Amino acid sequence: MTVDKDSAHKEPPKGVFGSFRYLGPGLILSASIVGSGELIATTALGAKAGFCVLWVLILGCLIKVAVQLEYGRFCICHGIPSFQAWNQLPGPRVWQLHWSIHVGLVSFAAMVMGMGAVMGGAAQAASAVFGGSSVGLWIVILWMVIALLVYSGKYQLIELAAIGMNFVFVSIILFCVFAVQRTEYAFGWDDVACGFGLRLPAEAIVLALTAFGITGLGSGEIIMYPYWCLEKGYAAWTGRRDDSAEWIRRARGWIRVMTLDAVISMIVYTVVTVAFYFLGAAVLHAQAELKDGAELISQLSQIFTEVLGPGATGLFMVGALFVLFSTAFANTAGFSHVWTDLAGLYQLYELDNPKSKKRTFAIFSFAFPGIWGIFYLWLQQPILLVVILGIANSVFLIIVAYQALVFRYRRTDKCIVPSKLYDKFLLTSVLAIGFVAVRSLIAAMDKWLGLLN
Repeated sequence: MTVDKDSAHKEPPKGVFGSFRYLGPGLILSASIVGSGELIATTALGAKAGFCVLWVLILGCLIKVAVQLEYGRFCICHGIPSFQAWNQLPGPRVWQLHWSIHVGLVSFAAMVMGMGAVMGGAAQAASAVFGGSSVGLWIVILWMVIALLVYSGKYQLIELAAIGMNFVFVSIILFCVFAVQRTEYAFGWDDVACGFGLRLPAEAIVLALTAFGITGLGSGEIIMYPYWCLEKGYAAWTGRRDDSAEWIRRARGWIRVMTLDAVISMIVYTVVTVAFYFLGAAVLHAQAELKDGAELISQLSQIFTEVLGPGATGLFMVGALFVLFSTAFANTAGFSHVWTDLAGLYQLYELDNPKSKKRTFAIFSFAFPGIWGIFYLWLQQPILLVVILGIANSVFLIIVAYQALVFRYRRTDKCIVPSKLYDKFLLTSVLAIGFVAVRSLIAAMDKWLGLLN
């Protein structure tokens, strides 16, 4: 989507409380984030490593938000989404497109495969909640439900559904974290402090680095964020760019609202990430090792049944269904926007033709849940698929972070330059992302070479 430059601008709200009614894009991201990363990767990491790698998850949640903010800033000021913005940057071009567009295409293709874990996990949970029908049947049902909800492309529906599902699964998981303190699995401040010792056990390194890439903001979510900012209206409300004092004031005001939106969503997904990790470390670390496959969600249900009793299986499955369905739902919408944009850039339709764009979006909204389900049915290994998704996110983050630096230092006008503190945060974020991405590649190659030998 691009901004209609003739749209009427809107004055930004004053104060924090006045800004709350204009939040939304970040909460859609929260719904897409809390799923495969938190329920599967984070819980599995806690089961594998105990409390000692808590620092990796918190770093993963906090450090990437600066890159998100830079993408949001650029979108509000220029009125175009991520890949269209990349295509305007200086650098080599291949087939008339900026080189980074082709990297983005390959990376998102890998993420499509990894999303099979979310679809399969949601189908496992639905099968348990509604009476044990086959997982394959539930994949088809969820496919149709998600596609029908998303294909119209109505932003308000997606935002309201995301907020509702956020509230449900945050409430359920926090209730269980407090309840665990009354059981034999209770943990204390010493356990939490252990998680900040900067240790990274060799046996958990691949899963830990996967969790860094997939928890909090992944590269996919950062790319999607400007699309939701456009749908919400931040760029249109800023108005036609004329660099006047009025435009600068509106731009700064809506950037401030966008920043609050990103920070609130960061708090939500960080709290949920830590909650899932605590339950995995406290309850599952002492249990038998998790087995990847068709029974993974049932094994993960121990974080509830061991705390609340055998009767809590149903509560866990309902929570898991909300978590995974919300991720599949929000990512179907987000992926459809991104791939519609890519299709336009590759000239598969006229990018400025609203009817063609809507038709292409509808096709993708029906295609993606089905493709994810096929990948799950083919491999039936959710943890493996999550690792693929996490590594793809970690590696692609290098490009995403690099482009954020280009946005900031080569395309930011002097009239809206951010603070020096912001710049330091952005540089720290990019350096951390680069280190983890390279380390993820090395760890993944070592693991695969070990399997070959």
